[in-house]
Amino acid sequence: MDEFDSLTDGVFFVPPSTAGKIAGKSKTKSGKAAQLEHFKLDGFQQLKDVSEPIEAMEIRHALFNREWELMTGRIENVMRNMNTMVLSAIYNFVHNAYSRQYSNAVMPFLELPTGLIFAGINVPDHDLLFQQIAQTISSSTPPSSGPLEADDMEQDHNTTTSARSASHVVILQSKDCTNLKSAQKSMIEQFLGLGIAGATNPLEGGTRLQNYDMLVLERWYQSLCESNDGASEERKQPTLVVILQDFESFDYDTLQDFITICSNYQDRIPFVLLMGLATSIDALHQGLPKAVLSRLQTRKFQMQQSSECLTAIIEDLFIHANVGLMVGSLPLKQLIDQFIHYNFSVGGFISNLKYIVMHHFYANPLSILCDRSLTAQSKALDLLTTGHFDHLRMLPSFQQYVEGKLESDPQEAEMLILDDEFLVQQIPDLVQGLREYHQNFGMIFDFLWFLQTRFSISLLKKPKRALYFMALEGSLINSSHIPFLQSLVRKLDSNNMMIFVEDWLRLFKESPQCVPKQSTALENAMDRELVVVQSIRDRMTALLDNVSEDSVTSSSETEDIGEDIDKSSKTLDGGFVKKRKLVSLNVYAHETDGRQTRIAKKTRETTRIPKGALGAYTLLVKEIDETISRLFRTYLVCHTSMPLNEIYYYSQIAIQQKAFLPQPRASVQTALGQPEVYLNCDCCRPPSGSADQSLADMVLPTQHDTCILYKLYVECGRMINMYDWFTAFGMILERGEQSTGVEEPPAKKRAGAKGSRVGSKARTKENANTNKLDQKDVQARFISGVAELQFMGFIKSTTRKTDHVMRLTWGNI
Repeated sequence: MDEFDSLTDGVFFVPPSTAGKIAGKSKTKSGKAAQLEHFKLDGFQQLKDVSEPIEAMEIRHALFNREWELMTGRIENVMRNMNTMVLSAIYNFVHNAYSRQYSNAVMPFLELPTGLIFAGINVPDHDLLFQQIAQTISSSTPPSSGPLEADDMEQDHNTTTSARSASHVVILQSKDCTNLKSAQKSMIEQFLGLGIAGATNPLEGGTRLQNYDMLVLERWYQSLCESNDGASEERKQPTLVVILQDFESFDYDTLQDFITICSNYQDRIPFVLLMGLATSIDALHQGLPKAVLSRLQTRKFQMQQSSECLTAIIEDLFIHANVGLMVGSLPLKQLIDQFIHYNFSVGGFISNLKYIVMHHFYANPLSILCDRSLTAQSKALDLLTTGHFDHLRMLPSFQQYVEGKLESDPQEAEMLILDDEFLVQQIPDLVQGLREYHQNFGMIFDFLWFLQTRFSISLLKKPKRALYFMALEGSLINSSHIPFLQSLVRKLDSNNMMIFVEDWLRLFKESPQCVPKQSTALENAMDRELVVVQSIRDRMTALLDNVSEDSVTSSSETEDIGEDIDKSSKTLDGGFVKKRKLVSLNVYAHETDGRQTRIAKKTRETTRIPKGALGAYTLLVKEIDETISRLFRTYLVCHTSMPLNEIYYYSQIAIQQKAFLPQPRASVQTALGQPEVYLNCDCCRPPSGSADQSLADMVLPTQHDTCILYKLYVECGRMINMYDWFTAFGMILERGEQSTGVEEPPAKKRAGAKGSRVGSKARTKENANTNKLDQKDVQARFISGVAELQFMGFIKSTTRKTDHVMRLTWGNI
């Protein structure tokens, strides 16, 4: 082997000599310039298969940066909006912690305001979350939020009537707080390093204090309050917030002392603690004694779960098509599976998504067309080469589009195949059609989700990302989910049907696709659908207005509706629902209030349609059903039916699996069984014609010791005899020494034949000693190789037989 004895040998870096630098000075400069140019464009290179110009490469690089900045910005907004209410509650809790006067019984100490933030089980995602919390608390204005609880409303009222007091925040992590001294030092240094205008350094002049002494922080806080003399009374005493990010990882003894010290200084320094908990409140009670817990005035804050954040990110990025690059069904399934089954990490999902965006723009020559603002005047169209046109014509969606044109317009189909200029003119129109498809898809998908939430039957509940995945696969419109929803709509009574149509119309009016246009020429497909829904609403309103007010009937039809639902739901998802369960469920979500007994159902009254208007009402319900079916079948079609969808949809799954789903066992077994795959040396390669030889001949003595032992290990059974293994290993090494023996030249043999017989015997004995292996060396190499196999998990010792080891892995790659 190429002088490779052990995996534990030291590796040394030998810098190149300075000789020849002057001669190759120009080459070195050109090489450095090329390297700088390579890193300037983040590794983007010209694609030679399409003869891509450098301007097209720069466009791909610019589109990648712009697309990823757009995605990261929208993801941060989603994460911030998901926790807006909780952030607002934390903000009010911190800024009102010392605003109330404690009128209770006098205690020997004040309770330290402490917020318990349940941030989820994925600790790596907590960095971004607590940074957002720190920014929110440090802000002078609270974040906008929805409805608050009564306690929060009272606190918010107290703070809005007066000026907000300033708050200064530090974040302590367990890695920086190994003991009490380091914890206090880290907190004090972060507070003093905030750069507060007007605050003096308490370490300058006077008695010099240690950097972990709380008197340093006290003097700094006093100077900070003195600098706020001109401010309002509330702003003279800012709050100091200490965030313990990973509470479970802290040393509990250190936390006890730290909390006790902060509580003792509370009358001079207003501390507020925020503890990040990844598990439950039991960790707090198990880690801190009762004497310390009695000093804390705790309040819980529950952050949004990672799964809900993932659904919100998918909805904002892909369902509503707020970004240019979309993700196909298989890559999206891989992303979701890795999120659910591995780490529940939103940060990991973002990293995988960035790899997809990078690979799409790095290796796809057609990604220069992946621009949301692509028009006929775009520069990217002028940079298309013959290779780009060949790639466009090889797209499956383009071929399907041309085949469809053969029946309607054969001449246009021929020009799309043969004329490059005509194809360039058609690209903006095709891209615009794909953009309109995304907008219409997002709106009708919202209508599907609205339709699902109208009914309170739990059997219908499908997650939003599951429905979107079905739409990407193309199985949504052909599933039994949509027909079942339509059947429930048909069974609504007249009052609930009117409420449903009103909410349907309101949903369309609130959509950004249905904003009022200045002219009819600017109207889109959703504007026309809005007119259809509004016409249905007007006719139903006129029909119900003509119904007599005293024409009421008993609502005993509710049981019939339940029976009809029971019959239609037997085929839903291949399942069977008992009649009793469906009858007990109310069809419409707005009817869940009130008593649900049989007598109450019979006495509930609804408007009865007269016989004269029953035919018109039936036709109107049928039109509603047909309109819903047409909307779904028109706008929820699979994206693969749209031409040039491959430009905007990333659908490669193999590269993603190779990058984010590693197989360490396969790599280790390949390295041990076929070392020539990883080691660039000729000694590890099998000889020519070795495919027809046995496995014993494939065990080459020139290979690494661990490789030889592994190949012998594959031939063994469940129990491996160590002596037999050692003997086979030594025989292979001995065979290698014999094959490397050098034969003497003929002239030397003839000269040696003329010598004495004593000299010949001496040379024979010397050669035998030279070719013979040292048994201690073989034993040492054997022990080293077996230890490496044991470390990698192939074998383990057993007590059944002292001279045997147990095999742990089966199968060979």
